[in-house]
Amino acid sequence: MRLWSLVGCVLLSACSTHPVVHVFHSSLDDSEQKRLVSQLEQANINYVLNDLAVPAQYNSDSDTVRLNRFPADQNDVLIAQLSEVVQALGYSGLDVQEFNGEYHRFSEGNYGLYFPGERTQVALPEVVFSHNCALDAFQIELKATGDWLLTGTMTQGKWLYNHPYLTLIWDSGQGAMQQAYQVTSHTVQTRFGEKPAATYQVMGHRSYAAIPIFNCDLQVIYAE
Repeated sequence: MRLWSLVGCVLLSACSTHPVVHVFHSSLDDSEQKRLVSQLEQANINYVLNDLAVPAQYNSDSDTVRLNRFPADQNDVLIAQLSEVVQALGYSGLDVQEFNGEYHRFSEGNYGLYFPGERTQVALPEVVFSHNCALDAFQIELKATGDWLLTGTMTQGKWLYNHPYLTLIWDSGQGAMQQAYQVTSHTVQTRFGEKPAATYQVMGHRSYAAIPIFNCDLQVIYAE
């Protein structure tokens, strides 16, 4: 196995048949780190946590996690697993790059996973209401834990948000379904005057039979 010299950090090696992901996680808070470790272990991914800071050049897209790989490594299964892991943490996905001599460079079978040091935090409303919907009015609660709940029912699932897109995920027990929404900010006229609002408009189809709330837009109107 050919070993590459390190530029700017450390030299690590592993057998390419047992890939190891070196996770640079210092920008995550304690809760996010626990969720990350749980996701990695559930996916049976071999990983090593590294407390070193992420190079500033890897922070160009604050919603994307950088993944560096050895040029010969074409492990699509691992990359798909890591994409699911970072999306579960609220990131849009992976920026997959081959090692090219800059910053951290590892030997074959090793990957570098870099969580950006700066992230734009967007506060979602705690409750959104049905809009443009054939159903009776309903509301969905968006929990800080990443869960959503249809108020007054047992219907619940997971949500992801990567501005300006909200995704609601629901597991029927026979497979997961999801609906994507695009948010727009605007104003609406109310009996109290013009108020700021946000509408989450369905981006996918509107023909869900198993979970008809996915056929509706969502909206929140702010008091100020």
